[in-house]
Amino acid sequence: MTPVRRLAPTAAVLVVAALGFTACVVADWPGHFPPDAIDQLAQGRSGVFNFWHPPVMAWLLGLADRVMAGAPLFFVIDAALFFAALAALALMRGSGWWGAAIMAAISASPLVLIYQGLVVKDVLFGDASLAGFAAIAWAAHLWSRRTARLALCALALALFTLAALARQNGLIVAGAGALTLAWVDLARTGRPAAPARAALRFAVVAAVGLASMALVGGLAEVEFRAHSDREPAAARQWMSLQIYDLAGALRREPRLVLPVLRRADPATESFIRRQAAPAFDPTRIDPMYLLGQWNRVLKRPTPWVGAQWRQLISTDQGLYLAVRGEALRQVFLTPNIRACAAVLVGVDPGNPAMLRRAGLAARETDKDDWDGDYASAFLGTPVFSHAAYAALALAMLILAARDLARRQAVEMIATVGMLVGAAAFTASFFVISLACDYRYLYFLDVAAMAALVQRVSLWRKANG
Repeated sequence: MTPVRRLAPTAAVLVVAALGFTACVVADWPGHFPPDAIDQLAQGRSGVFNFWHPPVMAWLLGLADRVMAGAPLFFVIDAALFFAALAALALMRGSGWWGAAIMAAISASPLVLIYQGLVVKDVLFGDASLAGFAAIAWAAHLWSRRTARLALCALALALFTLAALARQNGLIVAGAGALTLAWVDLARTGRPAAPARAALRFAVVAAVGLASMALVGGLAEVEFRAHSDREPAAARQWMSLQIYDLAGALRREPRLVLPVLRRADPATESFIRRQAAPAFDPTRIDPMYLLGQWNRVLKRPTPWVGAQWRQLISTDQGLYLAVRGEALRQVFLTPNIRACAAVLVGVDPGNPAMLRRAGLAARETDKDDWDGDYASAFLGTPVFSHAAYAALALAMLILAARDLARRQAVEMIATVGMLVGAAAFTASFFVISLACDYRYLYFLDVAAMAALVQRVSLWRKANG
């Protein structure tokens, strides 16, 4: 095979990645802003952060807005991170024409073409996490080159720190990243003969990775809190979750007694029983937000709701598990996909005052309509199915484990870590889910896509 023919598939992958990125920028410019993104951009512009959402997103949007009004560069850089990570995995061991074809199909998917233009923390989290595992895979591939190895490990830890800051349960994936890095170190440096020494080395490397992320993330958190609005947003979030669970339990069992609240806070007990429970919707908490007394109840979080919630868990586990199981089913299986905000395009017009603070105007252009119609055409298909991507991820995990059992392709350690991290992240929604919004499990979908791309790369190596 001539050098040109040998390099042609690699060039094709790079061209497809470049074209996919360009198509994404053209289709989505200047970015799709749902209500949360508008709020976060307004915070970024003011420099005062609210902790209802992780403030790193608002800070990054503020930086992007200073460079170009409306912060379109935020989604451009985010999309570039995604395509760079995907191409890096595709080219891990060279690539073939199948790799280019799969890259093209992924680039054309609305989960990439449209979602990469969606300015939300879930996409940022997914892209940063994916890029972090891609950096670990390349560190494993270039382990003998000390400078490249250290640079890639540092890059991976920085990306996982960003992921942990971008999403409240992102710490799960950051932890998986640190453990994966320790596993790669153990595999590449040669496992010590004594199991105790191997375990010690693994623990030390993992601890260093976790400590590094904790230090940087902690410093960032301190800085953000120094510029916060001092509102107890995190406490209100937990209280919202607890009220949601209690309302769901009452909806299933109307005769359920709430003794802690009845004794210590009868007004809140009455609100949950008479207003929140009838408004309970397993697909999302939003109907409760519209209740007249919701803001009054959450204005000053009290310990009694949390105490009642814990009492429910300790005394009626079956009822609690039923409520939480249904919440996970809704977000994972999305049985009513159209109720799960799967397609968000343009700039939401709902809050004119917030739009003014963000420096944005409501937007729904013909191009936005095309984006929405294109994405909507795939609703109800496997393209918008977390279960389908979970099945693909499981298949990729089995193949990666087989390779590692045969002591082949140490880079697949990163794939195992990524897929296990995605599974653990998904499982965490059993505890915290309040809505079925499709974007919440975006990382699961892109992790499965990336694992497939890397698998094709290794298949080409084995058969080429």
